[in-house]
Amino acid sequence: MTSDALLRLHGYLESAHWRGDALLGPDVGVRFNYRAGRFVKSALRTFPWGDVRYYLQGQAYWVIANWRLADEGGAHFAEIATRCSDEMVRRQRPDGAWDYPNPAWKGRIATAEGTWAALGLLETYAHTRDAKHLDGARRWLDYLQNEISWRTIGEGLAVNYFANRDGPPVPNNTAFVLRLLGELALATGDHAVLADTNRMAIFLAEAQRPSGELPYAVGPVPRRLEHFQCLQYNAFQLLDLLRYDTCTGDGSLRPTATGIARFLAASIDNEGQQPHDCLHLRPTVVYHGAATAAALAAAHDAGLSADGAELARRVWAQVAALQRDDGSFPHSLGDHRILSDQRSYPRNLAMILTHGLLVDRQPATDTGVPQEPGR
Repeated sequence: MTSDALLRLHGYLESAHWRGDALLGPDVGVRFNYRAGRFVKSALRTFPWGDVRYYLQGQAYWVIANWRLADEGGAHFAEIATRCSDEMVRRQRPDGAWDYPNPAWKGRIATAEGTWAALGLLETYAHTRDAKHLDGARRWLDYLQNEISWRTIGEGLAVNYFANRDGPPVPNNTAFVLRLLGELALATGDHAVLADTNRMAIFLAEAQRPSGELPYAVGPVPRRLEHFQCLQYNAFQLLDLLRYDTCTGDGSLRPTATGIARFLAASIDNEGQQPHDCLHLRPTVVYHGAATAAALAAAHDAGLSADGAELARRVWAQVAALQRDDGSFPHSLGDHRILSDQRSYPRNLAMILTHGLLVDRQPATDTGVPQEPGR
């Protein structure tokens, strides 16, 4: 059964950010807001800042979490997931893309936003078999292949970050596109969508460091980006690669996943605390810990980490200790040593909910975790 803590988090999201067809609210954002503005808004969070955003990644995590809860017999959760998915389809452009929600990046089409929308739609299709959700995912894939595309890096292929913009290849994008391709193959039986996955796997293997870490970006990058939020990115990548492996039975990504699992496990201390990245202990970003806990549990379930389940419980205990009375969580603590971000960000809270569902359901005597929501 789902823990009371996670049901309280769901209840908070539903009351504070759910608008009947979409999860809406502020976001950490990019550029100035990410670096400084959000701390001012946090200190003055009763002020109506007017920065309500519709992030597709947030919708997708919300959909996935609600289907996982619906699997326990909750028709209310199924209704939420379906309405949210229908709204994603309604907002999709005729060319299959979605506009980026933050005005600072107006006009950009991001691989992450569209791919996570498609993953949420496929989760709903798996439960409802409503063709419009599968069609939305396929139309995004057409745009992804034709407008964003991938590039050759060594012997491999790397997925681009934005449509029609240059920049160093970011392994995280390739990892979640691999997951999308695996999910589409599973949903449709069409394995032609996997044509490029072997070379994508090669790109990730060639990018991986001896420690097991996948770098934020490949090629020359500023030092501040060398290990940018490396634990949370590697946790996401591990979850995506293991899901791809489950969908396809491919096995080619397991060595890379094993390295990531080793990297994550080596970063956790005896109390279950993790550093922000390889160079800094702080800040503590709450959703990072939730992602790491879920990834370690999944690694244990996949046979890649003997102590992954125990490490996952330790990390999740650190996350759970920060839950507030209303069911929400602060975003971060110890920013710039003395600051914190106490605002409620629906995208990140939905991530905590989804990842918590992968960890919190695992009995203390169990040796594994459930499959991803809806599977």
